[in-house]
Amino acid sequence: MPTYQAPRGMRDLLPEEAAGFDALQAVIQARALRYGYPRIDTPIVEDRQVFLRSVGETSDVGSKEMFDVSLHGAGGLVLRPEGTAAVTRAYLERGLHRAPQPQRFFYFEPMFRGQRPQLLRYRQFWQWGLECYGAGEPGADLEQMEFTAGLFADIGFTEYVLKVNTVGETSAQPTIKEALRAYFERFRDELDDDCKARLDTNVMRIFDCKNARDRQIAAGAPKLRDLVSDADKAHFAAITEGLDRLNIAFVVDETLARGFDYYTRTVFEFHLANPEFTKAGDIAVAGGGRYDGLVQTMGGPPTPGIGIAGGVDVLYYALKQQGVRVGGETDADVYILSAEKGDGADRLQLATPLRAAGFSVAVEYSDRPLDKQLESAVKHRAKVAVIRGTPEARGGNVIVRDLVAKTQRVTRLAAVVTEVGRHVPKRPAPRLYDGPDDHDRGAAGGGPAARSRRAHVHRPARPLRHHPGGRAREGEPGSSRSAGQSA
Repeated sequence: MPTYQAPRGMRDLLPEEAAGFDALQAVIQARALRYGYPRIDTPIVEDRQVFLRSVGETSDVGSKEMFDVSLHGAGGLVLRPEGTAAVTRAYLERGLHRAPQPQRFFYFEPMFRGQRPQLLRYRQFWQWGLECYGAGEPGADLEQMEFTAGLFADIGFTEYVLKVNTVGETSAQPTIKEALRAYFERFRDELDDDCKARLDTNVMRIFDCKNARDRQIAAGAPKLRDLVSDADKAHFAAITEGLDRLNIAFVVDETLARGFDYYTRTVFEFHLANPEFTKAGDIAVAGGGRYDGLVQTMGGPPTPGIGIAGGVDVLYYALKQQGVRVGGETDADVYILSAEKGDGADRLQLATPLRAAGFSVAVEYSDRPLDKQLESAVKHRAKVAVIRGTPEARGGNVIVRDLVAKTQRVTRLAAVVTEVGRHVPKRPAPRLYDGPDDHDRGAAGGGPAARSRRAHVHRPARPLRHHPGGRAREGEPGSSRSAGQSA
C-alpha cells in the first residue's frame, strides 16, 4: 500500500489517458475554431458569488458541491465547478458585452465538484464547452446541437440519444413553478427529503431526482411545454423542426429541466445509450441550454445566451467501451544506444537530428552492456534502435536495427534520418504561429503569400455526418438522469 494516495474522487491521468484527452481536445478545439468559437481560459479559482449568483444557492452545486479555497486565511473563493458562469464573468469583466455581438467562446478545462464519486463521476473532471452571447434566435441553439452531433459522427461515437425540452422564458417561469408546486404539494409526504426541500426552493429540480418513487410522481406532473408562453412554444417548434431538417435524431423529454437556475427556454442533453453505463440511471455525455437572463443576473445588460458543455471523461470512456481508438502511442519509436561508456553528449548529438526530423526518440543513459540496453529498448516498446560505439558503428557509421523485424543495417550518419524513416513514421511538430503576416493580409484576410504559407499546414477536411435516424415520436418516456458532469 503506497504511503500517499490521490484524494477520493480524483485520479491521475496516466500517459495513455492523457494522450486520449489531448487527442479529444485537438479534435474538439479544431471543430470549434471552424465554427467561429475561439478558445477562452478562465481561472480555476473564482469568487464563490460567481456561481451562487448564476447556478442558484439551492442547486446541488451551489449548496453542497463546491470546493472552498482559502488564501492567507481569507475565504470566499472556490474551485470552478462549471464553465458557463465563469465565462460570463469574463465576458462582463473584460467588456466583451460592448464588442460586436454575438460573442462566441470555446473552453476545455478541469472542473471540481464535491459530489459522491460513482460511475464516470469524479470530483475533478474535464469539460469542453461552447458559449454564445447575443444571439436569441433558435439557429444558435440548433448550431450547438448540430456541432455536437457532428462531432460525435466524426469521431465514430454512436451510442447516445439526444433529449430536448423547453423550460420557458424567465418571465413565464413563476407561473410554471406555481403550477408544478401545486401538483407536487399533493405528494409532499411521499417525496424524499431532497425533493421536499426542492419543492420549497426550485420545484423544477424535482425532475432531476434519482429516487424511484419521486421519478414516478414526476412522470405525472404537468408538461412544461403546456405551461410555457406562445413565444416559447414557437421557439421550441423551430428547434424540433430544425433538428428534423438537419436529420438529427432526438426525443422530446417532457421531464428534462436541468439543474441550474439560469436555464431558459431550450434545454437538451446527449445521454449515453450503452447498457454498461445505464444500469444506475442515465449519464449525460453533453448537455446545455439557453440562459437569456444570466448576463443581466450577473450585472450586465439584457443579453440572450446559449451554451453546451461536454464531459471529456465520459466521452473518453464511452468511446473506449464502444471500441473506438483514442489518442496514440506514448512510447518513443526510436532508442539511442551505445557500446561506449560516458558518451552521453554523443548520444544526444545523435538523437538531435532525428528529433528535429520529427521522430520520437529516447536516449538510453546507462553504461550497461549493449544487450541489456537492447532489452530495455524492447521493454519500452521501441521499434528501432540506433547504435553507436561498436566496431561496425565507428568512423561516421551507426547501426540502425529494426526491433520488430529483427534486421539491422550499418548506415552513414548523414543517412541515418532517411534510414530510420524506412522503419517508423515521423510525428510532425506543432507550429508556434499559424496565420498570415500583417503585410500579407489582403482585404479578404490574406494574400497569395499568406495562402502559400497556410498551405503547408495539413488540416484534413472531414464531411459532417449526423447521428443516423429520424426524430423519435414525441411523448416517449424520459428516464432519470445523472448530471454526467456535462453541466
